[in-house]
Amino acid sequence: MQELNLRYFHSVAKTGSLSAAAEELHVAVSAVSRQVTNLEQRLGIKLFNRQPRGMQLTEAGKLLQAYALRNQLEVGNVIAQMQEVMTRQQQKITVACPDGMAWHFLPSVISSFISQSPDTRFDLHVVDSVRASELVKTGEADIALTFSLSPDIGIKIISSHSAAISALMTQDHPLANKTVLYVEDLSHYPLTMSLNGSTMRYLFDVACSLSGIKVQPSFSCDSLGATYTMVCEHHNMIGLCSAVAVSGKTQQEGLVLKPLQEPQLSLRSLQVQVMAERHMPEHIDAFLTFLEGELVAASQ
Repeated sequence: MQELNLRYFHSVAKTGSLSAAAEELHVAVSAVSRQVTNLEQRLGIKLFNRQPRGMQLTEAGKLLQAYALRNQLEVGNVIAQMQEVMTRQQQKITVACPDGMAWHFLPSVISSFISQSPDTRFDLHVVDSVRASELVKTGEADIALTFSLSPDIGIKIISSHSAAISALMTQDHPLANKTVLYVEDLSHYPLTMSLNGSTMRYLFDVACSLSGIKVQPSFSCDSLGATYTMVCEHHNMIGLCSAVAVSGKTQQEGLVLKPLQEPQLSLRSLQVQVMAERHMPEHIDAFLTFLEGELVAASQ
């Protein structure tokens, strides 16, 4: 049975007449009559008793009416489910960030946001800062959280936060009680830091050069998790990272984060970036507001 046949049949059964059904369907009476007759001929079953005052359902017609009602409800439910699926798909947020933000801070923030907005889904791309900005410019990511030294064309900076490079160490490290710390102090201890090419490594090398020292790290990698583990496992090891990257984590492991005094190490900023001129959907705006609050809290 075609959907059109059922729709016309259902309207006649509900209204009780061809003319009333035609008015409801906004078609000619002849069109309604033709569809009902075609349906009866195809089934080989009489569905209505034609009477002077209207159309009365036969017993067979009543069975078909019950089916038509169920079918209408089923179609409505399927459409509602499809709309729900589309809504969930539309509430996906794609974020790009370097490893320093992906190790602890951003998953923690996303987890808290999902607890409040369980229909929101996230894709997280862990890439370097330059690539994260490119993904936003091309529309492959909605938001980039990057360590940056300067703004980029095609990017709108939602907010910028200090990402000064600090020294991570255990609470019983010989330098943990010093009130003022310089890069020269670090040269006497094993050090773990990022590989060449990162903004952190570049700024640290500049600070060392200006201080007239050369520091060779004991362990170099691009994983903050590996750096964090090295500091936890080796009581004299010092790691380099920003305060926001390990926000809410250090006290759990008995670690402290000490600021370094060289001004070069304060030049780096953590930027929240989106595509310039893009009108953001409501669910992305909600996450940006939530993220901003978490960044402010972490910075303090």
